[in-house]
Amino acid sequence: MLGAEPMPQRFPNLYDRDRWRRFGYPFLGLVVVGLAVGTIFGAQRNTVAEQDWLLASACGLGMTAALWLRQRFSYVQLQGERLLFRVLVASVRVELAEVRRTRAAKLVPALDGRARAPRSMGNADALVLRLRSSDTARLRRVLGRRCVFDEEVVVPLDNPAVLSREIEAALGPQRATREADAGRAAPHRRRRRK
Repeated sequence: MLGAEPMPQRFPNLYDRDRWRRFGYPFLGLVVVGLAVGTIFGAQRNTVAEQDWLLASACGLGMTAALWLRQRFSYVQLQGERLLFRVLVASVRVELAEVRRTRAAKLVPALDGRARAPRSMGNADALVLRLRSSDTARLRRVLGRRCVFDEEVVVPLDNPAVLSREIEAALGPQRATREADAGRAAPHRRRRRK
């Protein structure tokens, strides 16, 4: 549609993508093996073994679907004056006014020993946010203890430098307004001559 604003870019959470790569395919293998073995036992009229293998296949399919959906709908997105953190159906919005500082960094040094990164993500990039408020309980429930530490949020993302620049650009006018308000509020003192 002409004149419509472009959709804000989504930055996938790499923890969930890594989880899908490590565990999704083995569960998918369980589905295939369970269906094949269940079909063989069904042809031999062994209904108990057939049901067991088909049940294992159904469980594997459920886990595969859950992991795929989680990696598909787990991202960070800048929406106007808010930063959206989404994991599957749970989401948290953080006002940009709450962001004190943002930067892109390598994941392992950004974690600074507070959490362990999976070995496969040793070279991943992350968005590091320093927040003004220490009330991060809801954010910790959605993202997990691996991402939220006191007033700091460390999320491995696909291309976090772009999101960091977008946040800085959105924060620019807010900071200018705050500094102007602070300048007006502070009384000017005259220096006395000695």
